[in-house]
Amino acid sequence: MTLADSPDRARQRGAGLLLSLCLWLGTTLAPPADAADKSITIEDLLSAPFPTGLTAAPQGERVAWIANHRGARNVYLGQAGKDGTFAVRALTREQADNGVELADLQWSHDAATLVFSRGGSLEGGGPVNPLSSAAGPIAMEIASVRLDSGEIRSFGPGSNAVTSPVNDDIALVRAGQIWIANLSRTDAATQLLQDAGVASELSWSPDGKRLAFVSNRKDYGVVGVIEIASRNIQWLSPGVDHDMSLRWSRDGKRLAWVRYPSLPISFWTDAFFAKRAGDPWSVWVADVASGNANKVWTADAGAGSVFQPIEGSASLLWAADNRLVFPWEKTGWLRLYSLDLSQQGARPVALSQDGAEVFAMTVDPAGREVIYSSNADDDDHRHLWRVPAKGGKPQRTTKGDSIEDFPVLTGSGALFALHSTARNPMAPALVQADGALKTMPASGETLPFPGDRLVVPQRVVFKSPDGLSVHGQLFAPAGKKSAKQPAVLFFHGGPQRQMLLGWHPMGAYTHMYAMNQFLASKGYVVLSVNYRGGTGYGLNFREPDQFAAGGGSEARDIGGAVEYLKSRGDIDPARIGVYGMSYGGIMTSLALAKFPQDFAVGVDMAGVHNWKSILPDLTAPGASAEVAEVAWQSSALSSVKDWRAPVLIVHGDDDRAVPFDQSVELVRGLREYTKVEPELLVLPNEVHDFILYRSWRRVFEATHEFLDRYLQQPGS
Repeated sequence: MTLADSPDRARQRGAGLLLSLCLWLGTTLAPPADAADKSITIEDLLSAPFPTGLTAAPQGERVAWIANHRGARNVYLGQAGKDGTFAVRALTREQADNGVELADLQWSHDAATLVFSRGGSLEGGGPVNPLSSAAGPIAMEIASVRLDSGEIRSFGPGSNAVTSPVNDDIALVRAGQIWIANLSRTDAATQLLQDAGVASELSWSPDGKRLAFVSNRKDYGVVGVIEIASRNIQWLSPGVDHDMSLRWSRDGKRLAWVRYPSLPISFWTDAFFAKRAGDPWSVWVADVASGNANKVWTADAGAGSVFQPIEGSASLLWAADNRLVFPWEKTGWLRLYSLDLSQQGARPVALSQDGAEVFAMTVDPAGREVIYSSNADDDDHRHLWRVPAKGGKPQRTTKGDSIEDFPVLTGSGALFALHSTARNPMAPALVQADGALKTMPASGETLPFPGDRLVVPQRVVFKSPDGLSVHGQLFAPAGKKSAKQPAVLFFHGGPQRQMLLGWHPMGAYTHMYAMNQFLASKGYVVLSVNYRGGTGYGLNFREPDQFAAGGGSEARDIGGAVEYLKSRGDIDPARIGVYGMSYGGIMTSLALAKFPQDFAVGVDMAGVHNWKSILPDLTAPGASAEVAEVAWQSSALSSVKDWRAPVLIVHGDDDRAVPFDQSVELVRGLREYTKVEPELLVLPNEVHDFILYRSWRRVFEATHEFLDRYLQQPGS
């Protein structure tokens, strides 16, 4: 799981928060400045609209997305013109930084309406109230907006709405149950059934007559199919394991899903121990009319036997010619495979390249071609690739030192994706036949952005003390310097994420990329470290030995990063700082506690500092005292007596991923065992990944001021 995910979403380890920045059409960038540009502000770098949830219309060449512009979130429509230009317009008109999230954007069957969720927290945990409004917490609801009139309608509380492929019905989850509403009728939503579980993964059959779902029970899940007209439910091979990634066949007669075994220990504990092998996962297919379900394939023992979903999209596709497409780590890399269901006992055919990872995928309207994003041939970027669903040689669709992710195809086959470069933030783009990209203005207008004054980060690979090769991105201030520079280590959250050589396609990670660019503009050398436990470099790197509470092996990458910086010759070893958020906060506290001689200052944002207190199974009756002791020694608090450097601790006290008491524990430890009095930036009613734009800005400005105080020489 990632510390940015809620436990219910992380249990499937599928979607995480999907947020990213974007820029305008046709930007021409000038060469970098000759010296660090002290005029750039963090507000400048957070000013670009921030697109998420790109979705393609079922007909025509239209796409829609959600853009967050300085905290105001709106739905936008992009229409490709015959002359190669785009018409982009806002369908909603929110202007305030009000903490109202938008997500789960869906087209109606006739492409006349868009449905979405708004309010609440994408981290889960119920309503939020970051503004301490007297009106009370903001709960999540389902809403729609018409493309012709802009009329917005609320359907009441709910989440995870899905639109029927044939009519105006929409299904949604309310209080764990399935409800149904209608876009053209004014009557209120009605409940479809009363189930003992919590519903998720709602999926309409192609004819709109049935709705499949997963009923999540205490420690297992079962697949159900409800017939809309009769309200009859059919349970498909219920068991004691977890079912996910429901996918209807193209004719609607069968339903496929992934099943993975229940874990013998708690999810929270298991999430931070290496899982390179285990009881194998499998693919199931049911005949919906009869209810008969069969296991059609089981993963081999060993590498890849533990299911790893794709980071940014569905992890099961039903292609043409009776084929299923899914990810598998048989070779130690997250690759795509195609299984021919017409041949009993057939082995999956590899579609994507070995030695590379897949992050998102889709299939063309005919179901004969798979389009996916991957770091193949370029492990510091992501590009789009095409491959026949039956197998063949993958062809790279996009080129250059850029990032393309989250591909979507319209009903007419037009390919769109989110696109960025080192200097241009994320934006929706049309991918043309020759691989060229036409970028759309995410907010419908051209906005000023200091892209021409940003640096292009450099690819870095260094060795950790145990010999592991670790990748990073080095942001070096522009221009030659006569004196040695201060440096800052940055560690991303997750840990199952990967920072890239450009603006990131996901959430807080693009904010952090902005901060790294900002620090470089102020004269810092910044090294962003893709430490072990992250994605992009294979199974063994993502699931390392003795990781987290199992031994803290990721701390070795801190030591390797520091030694790399010192070896450069342009770094002042007495002026090295460190910062990070979520798991990056863990790495920050480990750096300051385990390597006190190497760091002059640190900023710890929402980190875990005591594995024993956050993983209760470690100390439950019957738990191994030896395992608990390893977890304690892997925590920053076990070495807090050695802590020397000043630290700024940042945390929202409504955090649903890392309990606020982790920061309370750290402050108590520092006060009791050291002479360090930490500085605090507590954000009342804020969540893990801050909802408010003003919170991000305040945190980054405080971080810069704090680092400057200890790392910049007077007059620099």
